[in-house]
Amino acid sequence: MAKTNEVVSNISLSSWDYISPEFEIVHPDSSFPNMIIGDINNCYWSYLRRDIPHKWYVDRDEPFIGFLNRDEAHILYNTALKFAGKKALEIGCLRGWSACHLALGGVELDVIDPFLAREAVYESISHSLRLANVLDSVNLVAGYSPQKVEELAKQLQCKWSLIFIDGDHESPAPLNDTIVCEPLAEDDALILFHDLTSPDVAQGLDYLKEKGWNTIIYQTMQIMGAAWRGNVEPVKHQPDPQINWNLPEHLKHYSVSGL
Repeated sequence: MAKTNEVVSNISLSSWDYISPEFEIVHPDSSFPNMIIGDINNCYWSYLRRDIPHKWYVDRDEPFIGFLNRDEAHILYNTALKFAGKKALEIGCLRGWSACHLALGGVELDVIDPFLAREAVYESISHSLRLANVLDSVNLVAGYSPQKVEELAKQLQCKWSLIFIDGDHESPAPLNDTIVCEPLAEDDALILFHDLTSPDVAQGLDYLKEKGWNTIIYQTMQIMGAAWRGNVEPVKHQPDPQINWNLPEHLKHYSVSGL
């Protein structure tokens, strides 16, 4: 395997560790020693797409909450490459897997998560980001969105060019996160969502679509989506051709990247 922060050209991955063709690939697994392949039977969330056979990764200490899978993480990484050197915001980071992929893409990343107030969680994430050589470009902030988002924007006197919303998935939290982020996004900005399998999460993307943002869906295990405005474009993604994909009813009015 290549070093953590190297782009990988010919990495040996299982067929169920699918990554969209044409993506640049990174492999920071060695920075996450507690990451294991999870058992989907340990997750009782009704919106987990158990019929998709892609590997589902978890932290061994929290085996019931999944990370972004390999393809989803590379949507983050390749999107971040388009915003290298710019400010990015992540709401909800779990164990830092997604934050690592964003930071490896070269953005200056602010991360908001209430669990960062727990010393063990903060140290675990910091350790992983340090191993991946990206800790210096990540600002870990303990707190709850949307309040902490407004507070941080005022404190830093900034807006963000790239935003990833993956926090509390229960309504109205995803919508509230989106509402607070929209005016704090730069004129040229892109906002990513994960777990659009849930109608509650999709409320955020729906809101931006209604506000005139461009939108696209990525067919991945948990379905990602992007909304963008101004002089930016989302990455192009090809869904795994070995899978007979379908969309839940609440997403059928969206275009799907690569289809």
